[in-house]
Amino acid sequence: MVRPCPPAAQRYLRRLTLLLPPQVRRRVAAEVEAHLCGLAHDAQVRGLTEVQAWACALQQAGPVWPAALRLAGVYLGRPLRVALLAGAALGGAAYAVQVQGGGMPAQVVGERP
Repeated sequence: MVRPCPPAAQRYLRRLTLLLPPQVRRRVAAEVEAHLCGLAHDAQVRGLTEVQAWACALQQAGPVWPAALRLAGVYLGRPLRVALLAGAALGGAAYAVQVQGGGMPAQVVGERP
């Protein structure tokens, strides 16, 4: 039987959910933990020790940072797109104002005493 997550799996879960909003972090961590437990259990059924089973489960789960970025894209996709579009619009407006302002920028002359 598989015991609660070992420290390596807990680190994996913390890193995996680091970029997620707090309101979904716990739920996603619980789902992934259940998946990892299932993978570890399957590995134990195949004859691996508990330590080997958890190592196998983490290996099957894949690298943490690409998975974390994909999860962040799922949960932060819309706000990120809105922020990028707003930034592009503001940048375009600033460029348009700068171009319409004339060829040479005004010189700032210091005060004379």
